[in-house]
Amino acid sequence: MLYALILAGGKGTRLYPLSREENPKQFLKVINNKSFLRNTVDRIKPLVDKENIYIVTNENYIEKVYEELPEIKKENVYAEPVNKETATCIGLSAIKLLKKDNDAVMMVLPSDHHVEGKKEFIDTLKQGVDVVQRRRGLVTIGIPPTRPETGYGYIQMGEKITSVNSTYKVERFVEKPNIEVAKDFLLAENYLWNSGMFIWRADSFLREMEKYLPKMYKSLMTIYQYLGTEKEEEIIREQYDLIDGISVDFGIMTKNPKGLCS
Repeated sequence: MLYALILAGGKGTRLYPLSREENPKQFLKVINNKSFLRNTVDRIKPLVDKENIYIVTNENYIEKVYEELPEIKKENVYAEPVNKETATCIGLSAIKLLKKDNDAVMMVLPSDHHVEGKKEFIDTLKQGVDVVQRRRGLVTIGIPPTRPETGYGYIQMGEKITSVNSTYKVERFVEKPNIEVAKDFLLAENYLWNSGMFIWRADSFLREMEKYLPKMYKSLMTIYQYLGTEKEEEIIREQYDLIDGISVDFGIMTKNPKGLCS
């Protein structure tokens, strides 16, 4: 089954001073008098039932999430005791979804994006889901660059994998370049902005984590054994103390030869 996981635990430092730690970007009502988080949920409702929309956030923001999204069941909101970067929060969510559904497919979406062209966005996500179900790879959603941008990471597209959909193997991920390199990427026409949106099966993601982040994987498997028990929260806290946080891009995607982009 298809699930949406929305990442809503960030402190919103990029939008300072509008965004502050006590009220980060995902909760700001900058566009159409709705928060970024609210717009993210509304945007994906044509593709995912609300019962299958999950939010992962920091304990400090859980009440704000409840207030902002009253239609989302409270058990669909996962709270981290501390922020340990995206690989960790996605991993925690993956084991929780896997406990519920052995065939869980996860769309991982930041909560602070503004997206125009909603039909094209949904069509791109559908395409990514289709690729994941057929090939079981890890898909990154790329955005064609419109300018030389130094604030975003890039994806170099490799070989096209299908004649039907615009899906490519990932040649490499490139972190935020300087302006001259960004200009070269724009001219090359085989680079995309890395949107930070991903699609994969929960079990496929965890297999890659086992390869590239074995210590984190071990901690998550310890947590997995206690999910649904009285000790779940205690064990999560214990294991989070042991985890060295890292972004999913650095921890897994840059090392993974099975990466795809749509």
